[in-house]
Amino acid sequence: MVMSMLQILRWFLLAAEVWIAGPVLYLCVLSVSAILNTRNRKDTSSSSDSVSSYANFAILVPAHNEEVTLGTLLESLSQLVYPKDWYTVFVVADNCTDNTAELARKTGWVRVYERFDSVKRGKGYALNWLLQKLEEDQSVHEAYVIFDADSVVSPTFLQVMNRELAHGARALQARNTVLNLSESPSAALRWIALTLINHVRPLGRNGLGGSSTLTGNGMCLSRALLMRYPWQAFSISEDYQYYLTLVEKGERVRYVPEAIVPSLHPTTFAQMRSQDIRWESAAGSQSKWWQVTLSLLVAGLKHRDFVRIEAIAELLTPSLSSLTCWCLLALIASLVLRSPLGLLLSFMLIDGLICYIGTALYLLRPPRTVCMALLYAPGYMLWKLWVLLVLKKSKRLTSEWVRTSRSVS
Repeated sequence: MVMSMLQILRWFLLAAEVWIAGPVLYLCVLSVSAILNTRNRKDTSSSSDSVSSYANFAILVPAHNEEVTLGTLLESLSQLVYPKDWYTVFVVADNCTDNTAELARKTGWVRVYERFDSVKRGKGYALNWLLQKLEEDQSVHEAYVIFDADSVVSPTFLQVMNRELAHGARALQARNTVLNLSESPSAALRWIALTLINHVRPLGRNGLGGSSTLTGNGMCLSRALLMRYPWQAFSISEDYQYYLTLVEKGERVRYVPEAIVPSLHPTTFAQMRSQDIRWESAAGSQSKWWQVTLSLLVAGLKHRDFVRIEAIAELLTPSLSSLTCWCLLALIASLVLRSPLGLLLSFMLIDGLICYIGTALYLLRPPRTVCMALLYAPGYMLWKLWVLLVLKKSKRLTSEWVRTSRSVS
């Protein structure tokens, strides 16, 4: 009887490991695709990026009490290598109680809108309101780029986006990274996490022919796209919501790694709380999560569309912290149950995650301080699990957008 129960537990363990292997294998496939895609881009880098025409860009900056960080962004926007007459910067000072609007006006070249609404609060509402105002003012542009106020923009950003638009793209996502990655171990770990989610995965999905997600900062949307699918994303993770809307409709978001947008990130766990809750709420906690999955599956099979089918794999992939926890639990269970096959599978799963993490370090070769920060990874993952299991359940913390506190060097 004891042996029979032990054998049942072993079979249950193997079934669990096979289930975990699905998302781990998916991440490994994306890692290989990202490496191959990087090499292919290097091989074709000698081709000219010039195009025969320029798109007229509207740069939209939703800002809520950002007087400390906004100046740095505006300075970088003033240095864009792109004809000055072909882009306009719009700042929407959203429910501000500081001097954000005055700071933007002092530049003399930024157009400022002020919005006050105590009910409809958050970035999604601010973007929707600003886009409506631009239409009312007949300020028509061919493409719209959205930046967070705490960012710095690479000088060639619009050149790169213009190239992609000229090649037929309608939705683009830049590479988001961490500006202050050397300030603290938590910032360095944030760089690794963002590189995996915002570079390795979308680069790999590019290579497979899938769609990148939209991450809110550095998004570029054509006017034709916004006219067909108006911005109606108002959740706490409005960027992910709009991405799912586009993919469901058969659109594809293209990732553009050459367009780089570093931004300030929290340097302590206390500062990271609101941001992590918002990020972890992006996919898994959506009230219509299964409906979205089913809708993507039905549409993907009906239209034989790989983009929709692949988006399901991205949607169903758990967080790295959850996967790591499950793999470690599988390893411990294999030792307790004395299951050689279970032990082999658990080591293979852990190796897969190591390869996935290693891809970020291999592709971008960060400073040694970032690699040393991996020593703090266990504490970081425990924090992420706490956010996922405890804080994310609080309706008070997930019902509206909360500004993330940051330290400014």
